[in-house]
Amino acid sequence: MNYPGFDAVLDACLAVRPGEQVLLVTDDGSDPEVVQRLSDGLAARGSAPVTVVMPRPLIPGTEPPTDVAAALMRTGAAIELTSLFIGSSQARQAASRAGVRYLAMPGVELDTFRAGGPLTVDFDAQRDLANAVGAAWTAGSEFRLTASGGTDLAGSITGRPGRVLDGIARADGQYMAPPDIEAGTAPVEGSTTGVAVIDADLLFMGPGPLASPVAIHFDQGQMTGIEGNEKDRLLEMIDRCNDPLMANLAEVSMGLNPLGTVCGVPMETESALGTAHIALGNSVAYGGTVNAVAHLDCVMENATLEIDGEPVMSSGILVS
Repeated sequence: MNYPGFDAVLDACLAVRPGEQVLLVTDDGSDPEVVQRLSDGLAARGSAPVTVVMPRPLIPGTEPPTDVAAALMRTGAAIELTSLFIGSSQARQAASRAGVRYLAMPGVELDTFRAGGPLTVDFDAQRDLANAVGAAWTAGSEFRLTASGGTDLAGSITGRPGRVLDGIARADGQYMAPPDIEAGTAPVEGSTTGVAVIDADLLFMGPGPLASPVAIHFDQGQMTGIEGNEKDRLLEMIDRCNDPLMANLAEVSMGLNPLGTVCGVPMETESALGTAHIALGNSVAYGGTVNAVAHLDCVMENATLEIDGEPVMSSGILVS
């Protein structure tokens, strides 16, 4: 079977450079076929693949061991293939500041690289859509997010820049997360009220997609309650984080990859055009001020975004 997504990652997303070292960060939950094919592809392009294995992260955003953090500072580029997301870690942020190109691809499987899959999208062509949605976030003062499952959230985004992930990390210091293409921001702390009905997945909190929805209630930017048969997935992860700041509404973003689907791979689910996701906890990387221990993404389908009363996106269609 053909898996053209590997070429797309190494050429379109990372633009591998001959002679450079590329670090593959793995754990015992990484797909070994993915690791091997990426290593072979890097070697075929004249770069030097180096695979490091770290303990499986306990929570999204776990800091890698000091030797892995040090290796990140000595490499030209890195691809995160751990079973849980670590891209929000201080080690990754330091590497980015040092000029390392970084792709966060936790939990990807061989099928993620399939022909017609989310990694074969024309990332450059999707940049205009992502930047348009990002610009709308930047220019706005108030947002309202609704979805067919019952989501209705509203809050302030005054002074908050739109954050765009377009999947392309070809310049020094760039951080991206293919197949994810998204645009969003961190709402102003203490401003958001309503309910988010999560009917796609609670990312990295058990196998997805969800069998039934989970409703998360917010008041003044804080989670005040959780309902649904699958709620223990989220509650257990929050308990594992052991940080009162995890109740913070950290992010609201729109998925923008037209080849993404809601499936068992968290990064593909998050990417899918027509979805939106909210996050709990750490908002620092998204323009906010809350430095919680983790960042927990929760995805809903068929979402509509309004900014300052005007529709921006409806179920994956750019309205304005």
